[in-house]
Amino acid sequence: MTAARPGPSGPGSGSGSGTRIVLWIVIGVGLMLVAVVAGAPTVGGRSLDPDSTEANGTKALVELLEGSGAQVDVRDSTPTASTDVAVLLADSTSQAMTDELQRWVEAGGTLVVADPRSSFSATPVSSTSLFAVINDALSPGTCTIGALAGIDRVQPAGGVVYDVPSPGDGCFTRDSGAFVVDAPTGEGHIVSIGSSSMFTNQNLGLESNAALAVALMAPREGTSVAVLYGMTPDGAARSRGFGHLIPTGVRLALVQVVIAFLLYAWWRGRRLGKPVLEPQLVQIGGSELVGAVGNLMQQTHDPDRAARLLRADLRRRLAERLGLPPTSSADVIAEVTSARSGVDRDVVARAVTDVPIRTEDELLDLARDIDRIRTEVLHGTAP
Repeated sequence: MTAARPGPSGPGSGSGSGTRIVLWIVIGVGLMLVAVVAGAPTVGGRSLDPDSTEANGTKALVELLEGSGAQVDVRDSTPTASTDVAVLLADSTSQAMTDELQRWVEAGGTLVVADPRSSFSATPVSSTSLFAVINDALSPGTCTIGALAGIDRVQPAGGVVYDVPSPGDGCFTRDSGAFVVDAPTGEGHIVSIGSSSMFTNQNLGLESNAALAVALMAPREGTSVAVLYGMTPDGAARSRGFGHLIPTGVRLALVQVVIAFLLYAWWRGRRLGKPVLEPQLVQIGGSELVGAVGNLMQQTHDPDRAARLLRADLRRRLAERLGLPPTSSADVIAEVTSARSGVDRDVVARAVTDVPIRTEDELLDLARDIDRIRTEVLHGTAP
């Protein structure tokens, strides 16, 4: 009867393995949820993007100007000397870009700026309605801008009004100010509009917003128009590689995944002190062979028969291992085994030659010789 082997214990066994599987499942589900939430597209995409067809993009404005005969160039740097009109819907220019744009206007360019926060915009009215949002339609009122003659009403979609400078002209007046202001600057003009939302895809078709855009940005066929978008605060050009297609939420999610992985790897790899040597299981040499001999004795009660069975099995295994024919004699097997393994030839010969065994003690001696040969030649192959 053999003793039961102790069950595995440690990180990779039983409940520990199951706990790890559950932990990885939870982590995987969590990462999927993060990716789904972060990867969900932002409503409207990037605001005022000339390439976007979403509700708050301005691709319709670009196509409208091109359809009106203008040559439109979407750029993230200051316009060139050949540009007639520059459109700035959202001002994020650096000081250097601001200075370049100012010099371009003074040299004869026309800048249409629709960002009330921009330093190029006219001064908002100083009344209590300074930051009041104008959502209802505006009529021209006292309009002194000739290019806007004939435009009835516009929908600001949330704009402000400016003081009309002197010299300067205004149109679509309200609260002692004007929604559109044209101020001469050097040889050029700066046209301030109190709202950029009116030029988005969802609002361009309201009232006469499209007519206002064409009148100010593409007054005649062949006008060279530069739509300024993505001008970064440090003055660098906006990247148009693959990176700008990845939503910010996804980028943040990827950063979180990397940080979480590093923390998990650190936590799993930490060592709380020096390695502890654990006692190894005692290896009992020839235990399987002893069990096989015991089984033979129990079944046959004949030591000689048990010996013949053990020797026949050893001859077969040695012949297979040494590449000998199955019918090789005991002398040949003993000779070759001794030559290749260094085991004493007489020991091998006694183990493979069918010599009568009369007692159990002789059978046990034979079993020990066979076990030695198997250990040295067959590397402990089980019977």
